[in-house]
Parts: sequence; C-alpha cells; structure tokens
Amino acid sequence: VSQASGRTLEIATGTGLNFPHYPSAVTELVLSEFYPPMLEVLQRKVANSVHDISVVKADAENLPFPDSSFDTVVATMILCSTPKPSRVLQEINRVLRPGGTYLFLEHIRNPDPKIAQFQDRIQPGWYLFGNGCHCNRDTIKTISQSPLVIDELNHGKIPKAWSILEYMITGRAHKSEKSNDLAYSATELVGKASSSDCGCSSQCS
Repeated sequence: VSQASGRTLEIATGTGLNFPHYPSAVTELVLSEFYPPMLEVLQRKVANSVHDISVVKADAENLPFPDSSFDTVVATMILCSTPKPSRVLQEINRVLRPGGTYLFLEHIRNPDPKIAQFQDRIQPGWYLFGNGCHCNRDTIKTISQSPLVIDELNHGKIPKAWSILEYMITGRAHKSEKSNDLAYSATELVGKASSSDCGCSSQCS
C-alpha cells in the first residue's frame, strides 16, 4: 500500500491489517468491509486515529460510491473468494478516477501443472473449508481481461503457506483515461442494437 496516494479506498478491508502502512501521501482513507464482526474490529482500530479515515459497510461487487471518486483503490486477497471477481474489477474501475491506481495482492492458481491439478481436485472441499476461497482461480487472466491496465506485476510465494495457497502476485494497474468514454460507447451501441438495428423497427419505434 506504500504506493497509495490521494483519496484512497480499500475494499474488503477485514480487520485492518493494512491500515498502519498507508503513507502520508494518502489524503483521505475510506475502509470498506461487508461482514459486521470485522467492521466492529475495524471501527475500534481507527477510532483514535488522527488521520482522515472513514469506515463503510460495502459489498465489493456493488460499491456505494460515485463514479470516478477515488485516486487509489487497494484490494488484498479478495479475488479468490468473491463470487464474481470480474464484477469487483468492474466496480474498482468505475470508482477510480481516469488514470487512478489499483493496487493488489492475491494468491493465485499455481503455475506448476501438478499443483494446479491438485487445486482443481480439492476445490469443492476447499471452498467450504476456506470460507469461500477458490484456490485455483487464474486471477492474472481475470485482471488482464478487465477494463484495468496492468502496469506492474510481481510474482512470489507466501512464506510457510501450503502449496495450494503459496503462489501470489502483487501489482499495480490503472484506469484508462478513456475508460468512461469506452463504457459509454458500448452502452450506446447496445442501445442501438436493441432498437433501430433489431430488424423490427415498426414494433420498437
């Protein structure tokens, strides 16, 4: 989180392990979390902070913030467990200002084919044991296919973790300056396809 700056949002903050590590370049920090027990811990942790920090209950797939309202979005260990990781990335892109930064840390599908096959085999049981975690997700591919543009991608291993969880990535991506324009154009095209170009202009007019 050392690269965060400006108005910053952290999603799925949990109990706030990242909270002490934000730099002075962060002018306002919004910590969002969905689960009430974690929210309570988080609120107690930031209660006496001298910094501009707010805690918000929020689902990462439906963030309650306006478009283009943050300079930085931070997310750690969320894309493995959220039901719709692509939706989360779309929401991150939506709330980022054009050129804004997305900082991430995720454990991912192991590049070793044998371990990856093992991840596939145990996934149904691991989902229950790991509180909704998908240890076999190809998160690099998911981020690459999102509207966000990857600027930096680092590979590593979580120390002393099981082989199904040890492989991780950290990185930085940004929202394209034209992202909103592209989204608008796509919506406009869909609208045209569903009306004047649908082949039933007499009924759609």
